[in-house]
Amino acid sequence: MTTINTDKIVISGVPAKYDASELQRRQKQYQAAYKKTSQSCDMVRGGHPKQFLQAVIDHAANGYSLTDYAVSLDPAAYSTLMRKPESMQEVDLTKINNDVRDTYKAELEASHEGYKQRLFAQLVQAEESKQAAKVQAAKDKVYDDLRRQAEACYAPLDFPEV
Repeated sequence: MTTINTDKIVISGVPAKYDASELQRRQKQYQAAYKKTSQSCDMVRGGHPKQFLQAVIDHAANGYSLTDYAVSLDPAAYSTLMRKPESMQEVDLTKINNDVRDTYKAELEASHEGYKQRLFAQLVQAEESKQAAKVQAAKDKVYDDLRRQAEACYAPLDFPEV
């Protein structure tokens, strides 16, 4: 036994459109997360205190700054996070903005493609329904003609009244 899906496909609404303020909102959200987390930092390490302090000095000379993150002074594993200089952060933020833009664009394209696929399915379903109705109408016409032929072959039953 086969089952027929009788759910009618109906699409409503429209796919999302590009909204500059939405893109800007998303970019600002990711920028804020970048600036408020360790993403805007680099880990500075040293195997012994002098090596560690020299690495901190070298990073500071290149524009890095100390943060409020904890400094690890475990023997042979000295480390701390230092905030990147503004020039390096700008490069990172540009990449973040581009990544957010690409993600937003991909979401919009997926939304458009989804609507296209659902519209195609709706149109196919409507066409199949039309074709099925035509086929059923043709069958009904043939069956009515065959019934008339069958009726014409036999005279009505003559049964006497008692």
